[in-house]
Amino acid sequence: MRPCTASAPARVDIAGGTLDIWPLYLWHPGARTVNAAVTLRATTTVTPIGRGIEIVSIDTGARASADHVDAIEAHDHTRLVVQILKALGVSTGLRIETTSRVPAGSGLGGSSTLAVTIAAAVAGSMSRELPRRDLRNLVRDAEAQVIKVPTGIQDYEAAIHGGVLEVALNPGEIETRRLVEDPGFVEDRILLVDAGVTRFSGLNNWEMFKAQVDGTGEVRALFAEIVAAARDACGAISNEDEGALVRAVAREWAARRRLAPGVATPEVDAIVETAAALGGSAKV
Repeated sequence: MRPCTASAPARVDIAGGTLDIWPLYLWHPGARTVNAAVTLRATTTVTPIGRGIEIVSIDTGARASADHVDAIEAHDHTRLVVQILKALGVSTGLRIETTSRVPAGSGLGGSSTLAVTIAAAVAGSMSRELPRRDLRNLVRDAEAQVIKVPTGIQDYEAAIHGGVLEVALNPGEIETRRLVEDPGFVEDRILLVDAGVTRFSGLNNWEMFKAQVDGTGEVRALFAEIVAAARDACGAISNEDEGALVRAVAREWAARRRLAPGVATPEVDAIVETAAALGGSAKV
């Protein structure tokens, strides 16, 4: 074992979110998610110790320790760490210190980003090579075990790859590529605003997932509209077409607001209206 630190960025979802949950995208050909990494980051530092497991959350001040990973008291600040340690076969001998600048419940993929850094730092401390695909799958499964609902993969891809991404959700293989090498076009046109409302995105996604399976209302047609908006967003970013990007985001939000009315609040609506009045668009 050796000391190791891993850091990764959270992301904003430009278009196509929720469809990155397996097998939702299989029912919507051409599905993709477009996102962009932001400067808000999560970091994990792992340090070898003589015996036991120590977990420290710098942000919350929460601490837990035990002689063996199975003896760690389970609470919100330990469950994910414990699950990842077990997945990597680590039972003792490490101190795991986490910190995150991503506000909890912000919808920026904070917990998933933190999970990536935990797994990467622990694997690094073991001098274990963990390919990107294996890292993604490990943290996806660990987080699903903790939150008890299916998880998408776009948060992990943003944390692992960074930049402005197209995550093509193809049957049999997910392909992630950077839409542009220079993120300046996107950086200059996105303003990240805190609406002051927290949410558990996993539960919202699960409700939409069930509605798709059950064929409830117009959910399948609305997902198809989100697929089309994400396709438009890809083209707009690749061509550096500001007007097309504004229209794609507006199209995505219109469908998503009908798909999951609970994501819209008076604060969110006010932000969207302000953006539209100034010739832009906005979404959660």
